[in-house]
Amino acid sequence: MTKERLRAAYDAINGDLSPWEPSPRNIVDEDDKVRLLGDVRFQRAYMTYFSMDINRFLGNPRALAISHLFFGDRPLVFALFSGVGRPLTLLSDSIESRTALMVMQSLTLAAVEWMEPMREILMEAQLAEPPNERLSPEDLLNRVTYDGRFSGIMKAGPGFHGLPYIFNNAITRAAITEYVWRLDSTDLPLVLQQLSAISVVLSCGTHKPDQPAFDLYLNHLPTCVHSTKVILENWVEDLNHGDILVKGLWLLVVLTYITQLRPTMDGTLLVPPQLAGQSQSWTPIYNEIRAQATPGGRYSDVQLVRTLRSLRELARAYGAVHGRLYLHAAWKLMNQWTGWTGLGIDREVSLNIRL
Repeated sequence: MTKERLRAAYDAINGDLSPWEPSPRNIVDEDDKVRLLGDVRFQRAYMTYFSMDINRFLGNPRALAISHLFFGDRPLVFALFSGVGRPLTLLSDSIESRTALMVMQSLTLAAVEWMEPMREILMEAQLAEPPNERLSPEDLLNRVTYDGRFSGIMKAGPGFHGLPYIFNNAITRAAITEYVWRLDSTDLPLVLQQLSAISVVLSCGTHKPDQPAFDLYLNHLPTCVHSTKVILENWVEDLNHGDILVKGLWLLVVLTYITQLRPTMDGTLLVPPQLAGQSQSWTPIYNEIRAQATPGGRYSDVQLVRTLRSLRELARAYGAVHGRLYLHAAWKLMNQWTGWTGLGIDREVSLNIRL
């Protein structure tokens, strides 16, 4: 990737971005920060607030993040999973790139995308008495698939923007809290490993046979798993903080699966017969991306490139356990992806929806 290509790609994306809007007023203290959570009008004010508050930690972005994520009246860890995990991904990017500015951007995004029901569900599950039966993510998601409490809840079709339908329904909200409560999180690295495999099947193995389709929101889950792993391994030392982080990821998986209408999961779809002989290594994937990474080209789609990169990172972490799962998924995306579905748009391709 040359410097010129990177600049051209940046300029192509930058042209679609809206400039910062001035906030109605400044955020001056913790009370202001908590009171204005979820108000996008204060995006600029939050960014200024966190940029100033880092001085309290002698310029240490990790200390700044830990303070706001896990302490205070409304810890921002609960908001990392809003917007399909965009604040989570941005925070992970900041750790990998060692960029303090991105830490403040992540906290800002978490603040303006705050969703109080996410905090309430996680806290209710956290504070309840331990269940008699703890289950793995796979066992729980299989139960979610056939749970009648979620039938017909997404009245306007698929799309993560439909979360209010879930949060405003007492029955479905209680059911989701129960699924978070029952997760066996006694071994956090194992849970991440399990969620990693599930995320790949959800991203590439939920379409109808012989009708490849890729859901935008489900395809963000491998990235969310990788991002959680990066944060957990690099910045989180307190076991309780790690537990809430992993349960937040699990909540995001469950919510995304439900908003996308609980498609049937079929791992055999990751290796269709016509691709069986192709998924040999990652090198051809790298070469193709480098060759076609031009503005307007196939790999100008940020979500596609992000998913492929996350699959590679998860393969490095869990390939010894899951074999060629991640490589198969990457090859499938490379060969069969033509666009995204799952947005709730009229006449879009649907996944293999059972109900």
